[in-house]
Amino acid sequence: MSKTTKIIARVASVATTAACALALSTAAHAEAAAYKTLVNLNSGKCLAVPNSSTANGTGLIQWTCSGDGEQQWQLEGVEGGNGDRYRVRNLNSNKCLAMPSASTANGTQAVQWTCNGGSEQIWIHDSINRLRNLNSDRCLAVPNASTANGTEAIQWTCSTSTDQRWLW
Repeated sequence: MSKTTKIIARVASVATTAACALALSTAAHAEAAAYKTLVNLNSGKCLAVPNSSTANGTGLIQWTCSGDGEQQWQLEGVEGGNGDRYRVRNLNSNKCLAMPSASTANGTQAVQWTCNGGSEQIWIHDSINRLRNLNSDRCLAVPNASTANGTEAIQWTCSTSTDQRWLW
């Protein structure tokens, strides 16, 4: 192999390595960008995991938006419906928004739980920005239209109330 051929081969190898690194960097950035805040339309506060907990069963609350990991959620599309079904995963804990014990009762506080694909962890995003639980057919809400930090995020019979609407 001539010296020129060796140089061309080396340059091609470096260019290929750089292109692969750039592609991986772009993919990692795109994945990170998929995490967003869920903001309650009524209160303007974010769905949050208190104290950055990573424990199963931690009750979810609303809190002034800070953009920290405990307020960042990834909406992962799942099979079924019209492309409107999601598993909602927290950036900090890597756990999913769920209704404990597959509860169907009004007033049950939403929790984070290890993602398992159960219907209590599947949420339907509808045309007016409600998140309706597939299992209970109830919507994620902030009770009594509260605007206070620390108010529990619960499920409630779906209505058009702004305390059941979430923007991301």
